Amino acid sequence: MQSRYSVINWIAWCIAFFFVQSAFGQFEKEFFPEISYLAGDVFLVSKHKPNAQPKTLDKNESIQSIPPYAIVSSKDSFVEIDLLQGQSPYTLRLGQSTGLEIRNVTDFYLFKGSFLIADRWERKWAIESNTSKIIMNGSGTAIIESTPLGFKLLILEGKYEVESVPENHFLLSGDLALITGTVGKISQRIQIELPLLLSSSRLVNYFPKPLATQSRLISAAQVQVLRTKSKYDAFIGGVSEERKLRIWKIGNQQKNP
Repeated sequence: MQSRYSVINWIAWCIAFFFVQSAFGQFEKEFFPEISYLAGDVFLVSKHKPNAQPKTLDKNESIQSIPPYAIVSSKDSFVEIDLLQGQSPYTLRLGQSTGLEIRNVTDFYLFKGSFLIADRWERKWAIESNTSKIIMNGSGTAIIESTPLGFKLLILEGKYEVESVPENHFLLSGDLALITGTVGKISQRIQIELPLLLSSSRLVNYFPKPLATQSRLISAAQVQVLRTKSKYDAFIGGVSEERKLRIWKIGNQQKNP
């Protein structure tokens, strides 16, 4: 009888080991991120080894730790991480003085700082801090920055549905919103100037390699410019092309004496 129980226990252990190994193998194949760019000092802190010294990361290194772990960038330091999740990879960029815990493929905890997501596939994202949280569905390029009350959420291109109370909100290219409170209350959206932001944001243009969503970023900025021009044309309706050119020229002369 004892021998029989030993055999059963052995079979159960083998089955459990097989499933653990299979899950780990799938995880290892699809999730371990690769550092495609790094400038300055960037560290990895594993939650599985809280007493261990932070690991210094290097360019072109594959992160072999199993989540949850935190990526921490020091002052004047930036890092770009490609998460090669099967056939739907995405890019993560961390700005300077940022602490981001990666809990899972799309589940993050932002201690401080800012990061960028560039993703061409539909996903559900969960982003939390000690004061607020964001749950959003969609695809595109977005910047998330920590604030004392929660987050700033800026959509550079694409479309995201943000879960909120009493109803969900859709954010589109050029929309900026504040997320506050433990339930993720969202403010009224504000339109920002995409051409100016794309030329000035270090999360966009500090890195040597263009984002995979670069063409979509340019298209979003061009569409915004055309919409602004249409509103301007409607406002000065009936003015000749020559007059429009003169107004444009005077405006530029005033800006650039």
